[in-house]
Amino acid sequence: MKQTFIILFTFLTIQLGAKISPEIYSIVQNIAQYNQLESENVGISGETTIQYRNFIKLRDNATIDELLELLKHENSVVKGYSSWALADRMYPRLVDIFDEFMVNGYSAKAQNGCIVSNENLAKELYYRVVNQHFHNKLSVNDSLFFQIQIQKLDSVILYGSNDGYLVHRVLSTNHSNSKNYDRIRYLAATNKRDYYLVALAEYQNPDDISFLMQQDRNAFLAISVFPNPKFWNFLLGYSSKEKSLNYFLAVSSFKNSSALELLNELYKSCNSEQINNLDKALIKNYCKLYQDLILKIWENNKTIDYTITQSLITDCPEKASLSFSRGLLNDCEFNFLELDSNYGTKGSILQLMIENIINYNPSLLNEICIKNIKDSKFMELSTILNVVEQRQITKATQAILERLNKRNYPFEIFQLTETLLSFDNTEANMQLVEILKSKRNDWDKGNWSEGFRKLFKENNLEIE
Repeated sequence: MKQTFIILFTFLTIQLGAKISPEIYSIVQNIAQYNQLESENVGISGETTIQYRNFIKLRDNATIDELLELLKHENSVVKGYSSWALADRMYPRLVDIFDEFMVNGYSAKAQNGCIVSNENLAKELYYRVVNQHFHNKLSVNDSLFFQIQIQKLDSVILYGSNDGYLVHRVLSTNHSNSKNYDRIRYLAATNKRDYYLVALAEYQNPDDISFLMQQDRNAFLAISVFPNPKFWNFLLGYSSKEKSLNYFLAVSSFKNSSALELLNELYKSCNSEQINNLDKALIKNYCKLYQDLILKIWENNKTIDYTITQSLITDCPEKASLSFSRGLLNDCEFNFLELDSNYGTKGSILQLMIENIINYNPSLLNEICIKNIKDSKFMELSTILNVVEQRQITKATQAILERLNKRNYPFEIFQLTETLLSFDNTEANMQLVEILKSKRNDWDKGNWSEGFRKLFKENNLEIE
């Protein structure tokens, strides 16, 4: 066995062209055998895997020379982790490694969170550098070091990369850097993609207006960050044939009465998808001038997002309260949007509205709750029932019984039952028992059976 190890170690030494210690060799073998580049937290539970711990051992125990030699390893995962280690160890010539990765197009199977994909090693190194503050505690000097490294990597990307994802990221952080204007002007002229045109428009250079208008519909997003009056007639030329998100963003970016008038006119002929586009644009370019149109869209289409709900409550709480009430009393289904980084906020929008209505139009609360008990689904129903139970809105008793008589999911039946039982109404509870007996097939299934029986026992209900 010892002789075999010596042979393998000798082979690795010859293969890499430099001596790799037995300790590091063992770590490298484990990394290569598993053959997946894993981040610190992977899977649904965000666990730190053995593979990532192998990386930490490699990073903390290998010399800089060993890590540089391991960049030549035939296994791409070893290359990737070696580059990460050099980044964490603040190797000053990271740009050389990045450039080589870009030129050779090395890639590896990688997992970040729950997502497993084949990733470019240059991209993986780039984000290890950009996100260093998430991985390691940095001093002021450390942060300065990585800022300089990012600038160098960005330059390689901007002046030589064909990777659209990385280019898009670099352009999004360019912030009208005067040093890059000529390069971006060239890229915009030769590629004519949205993100090049937007980066160019951010310079707000009047000399670029004519060029941007020549790009036809591709110019809309760029105009949204450069709402120069000279673009207005250009945009009007599309008003009878365009209802895309980028067009709405361009028009709404002007934030004046002409823009409002045009947006109101366009809204009249929008279908549901186009209304979503319009609302997204109004939210992105929110201003007081657009409040009434945003609220009209809510009242008529029940379309809104969390951020704008907060803004309306802050800026015009009484007006918002009345509008929220009108929307909650119409027959449309909820269309809550999750924009930008607001993933997971849908469930909080209705709660914000209800709290605002309680503050400014409490007399409408009973009617709103009764209406939405009849029509709402799942999360919205849960929010309404929580309000009904907390405020003991017993006028909702009949609405709850009627809803229970319909086909519902077990979760909905459970919450409806809990809410009704909180009223401690003997007659209503008798009706509840009969309904639950007749609807047994809807709730007596899976894990819900145990939960319902526990609820029945706590409230002395005889269902069997």
